[in-house]
Amino acid sequence: MMFKTTILAFAVAALSVLSVDAHVALKSPCPRYGSFAGCPAPPKGQSVDYNIRTPIGVHGRVDFPICKHKTPYTGKRTVYKAGQTIKTDYDVGAAHGGGHCQWALSYDNGKTWVVIQTLIRDCLRNVPNFGKYSANVKIPANAPSGKVTFMWLWNNAVGNRELYSNCADIEIKGSNGGKLTGLAPLFANYGKSPLIPEFPNKNDKDGRELFAKRKTITITVPKTKK
Repeated sequence: MMFKTTILAFAVAALSVLSVDAHVALKSPCPRYGSFAGCPAPPKGQSVDYNIRTPIGVHGRVDFPICKHKTPYTGKRTVYKAGQTIKTDYDVGAAHGGGHCQWALSYDNGKTWVVIQTLIRDCLRNVPNFGKYSANVKIPANAPSGKVTFMWLWNNAVGNRELYSNCADIEIKGSNGGKLTGLAPLFANYGKSPLIPEFPNKNDKDGRELFAKRKTITITVPKTKK
């Protein structure tokens, strides 16, 4: 009896570990406080996030802020040129049938966002547990220069109604000042935000009408004196 109890306890513990860490995170560019090789140390007072794959919330509950961590890196940032394509890589535990992804930029540390790319349904689709996934995301050619927060959002297709988010602190070399126009992000399955139901099958309602209702937003970046 004791042997069976021990086995059961071990199985429950293993399942608990998987349920905590078997999801998805942005891996490259380095997300804030990521433990991946080549990522910088967290800012003073912050800690490495060893559970970085976990969602930031579910429908009806907020667990973490957008980006998962608010304080940006303070050191040197990876530099991208306006118009350049970023190859984003992901640390996959369980892809939950894929889902919807959005990528966005912020020039004011997350106060305002402009979505630069959206992938409906096919993001992380058919990726096996602990498999590899990457996506190319193009920076708009008219993106102004500046220190920028690059955000990834993911609403999973299958499982709890969750929202995932990681952010990378990058620098863009583009025009000196200017405007960037796009769509505001949809934050669904996150606290009191809109609900996207599960959509494992082709004809299931997948919430795409919510993405179609995103509002246009323009952010203005002032010129800097040389």
